[in-house]
Amino acid sequence: MAQSRAARMSRRSWLAAGLALPLLVARAGTMDVAFDGDTLRPAMPDLHFITGRALERLKDARTVVFLSQITLLREDHVTPFRHAPQRFYVSYDIWEGRFKVTIPGATPESRLGLTAEQAEAWCMDNMTVSALGVAPDRDFWMRFDLRTADPKDAASIVSESGISISGLIEFFSRKPDGEPHWAMERRLRLADLRRTPSRRNW
Repeated sequence: MAQSRAARMSRRSWLAAGLALPLLVARAGTMDVAFDGDTLRPAMPDLHFITGRALERLKDARTVVFLSQITLLREDHVTPFRHAPQRFYVSYDIWEGRFKVTIPGATPESRLGLTAEQAEAWCMDNMTVSALGVAPDRDFWMRFDLRTADPKDAASIVSESGISISGLIEFFSRKPDGEPHWAMERRLRLADLRRTPSRRNW
């Protein structure tokens, strides 16, 4: 019974997020999708998120947390079958005017001395979802969400064991409350995508 209720709540959350999508699409522009044969990732070179309030906080010597999620939904545009959450901790060296990005985890990855554009590009290259097991001739939807998180939200979603999917779904379904929320989705079929090499290790 509890699982059924949780499933209904999760579906309602995604439906609520979908209703808000038209307002948010303008923030993200057009989403292309890169496919390297094993993974999918959003490819949006014109998307800039180290700007506005986030940039102001960084220049005040505060670390900014970005939470992202890629969700694959079945052809019905309602039923999610794969989630790929990620988080990035961005900081700024005011003396050098360069950014640092860290992906925490058991083996954390970091990049130092980046421009804003390089930091954004490295984040985007690390937002991926596995394409393994997806039928090449079946239509599905790919949804991309990215948003800054205040320390309270980040603490409730991210723990030592990783990211809470249910917490992240609830977080993205809430009203942004003045914070930018980039969201985009696209209908796909693997057979229609041109395979491209991965750039994650640049």
